[in-house]
Amino acid sequence: MIGRKFVAGRKGMVGLVAFACAMTMGLSGCSLTTPTRAEVEPEPVKATLGADDLIEDGVLTVAMDMTDAPQAMTDQEGKPSGYYADIARLLAERMGLDLRVVSSADATGSLSKGKADLYIGARTGEDDVVESGVLVQNASSIFAKSADGSREVPTVSATALQGAVVAVQSDSAAQDAMDSAGIDTTLKTKSNVNECFEALADGEVDYVACDSTAGAYLARAYPGTVFVGTIAPMVSYDAIAASGTDLADQAMGILEDALSDGTLEAIFRLWYGDLPFSLDDLALDGVTFEQEAPESEETPASEGESGDPAQSDSLNSLG
Repeated sequence: MIGRKFVAGRKGMVGLVAFACAMTMGLSGCSLTTPTRAEVEPEPVKATLGADDLIEDGVLTVAMDMTDAPQAMTDQEGKPSGYYADIARLLAERMGLDLRVVSSADATGSLSKGKADLYIGARTGEDDVVESGVLVQNASSIFAKSADGSREVPTVSATALQGAVVAVQSDSAAQDAMDSAGIDTTLKTKSNVNECFEALADGEVDYVACDSTAGAYLARAYPGTVFVGTIAPMVSYDAIAASGTDLADQAMGILEDALSDGTLEAIFRLWYGDLPFSLDDLALDGVTFEQEAPESEETPASEGESGDPAQSDSLNSLG
């Protein structure tokens, strides 16, 4: 296996460029207008990958599990949406290619059977592929609401959870994690993670236990609701491509550049808010667990439906 590992956690949000108006004799002020996003067309990129490199000439075909919300889902117009979809758009745009997204839960099979050029959202450790390095980590986690409604993370430990009421999706990995943690809490089960966060906002419960990515995605809509720590092992996900190909080299180089220039973190923040990029060493104090993580089974109610491969001519813009 050939692997390329990114250095995660680099602080590099896209910078804001400040413009100053020079004050000259007789000039009392100045005005500044900027073009709208629709008026700014990205410079065209000449594609260097051809029919020998791609399933379809001129098109980057990317597979992802479209039922894995909020990483990948379908929006109200039936188009691919989510963190992985935005990464796919970034890759296609910087390669100068159109984009086609197909839904599949079989990472290596999508590549070996010729269904996709790349797969985004593979668990690390796949064989005979080039790995991008970690794009996102996920783990059953605790979310809390700060007392003053700020984004400041409150101090929460296993001791603090004793006697607390915790909302959790029924029959989820987070419920299993809470049971395994052996903490004396009252679990209030809900049908989906959205209902868990509504219960936290209404003061019905003290905490929410859910996947870190699903929780961070939903927490953006609830002021003062923040991630405080993991209660189960994390799983890392990356992008993979068949090893020894020009496509793999170009894709991994683009992702490395996107991490360095802040684009990848900007996309991450768009979907996950204040969630730490790396969940290493963020286990809740006093909680111990085995190191092998289960597959996630949690379902935000806003999740899109899976179905036939989706294709859209408008997927080439990150706007």
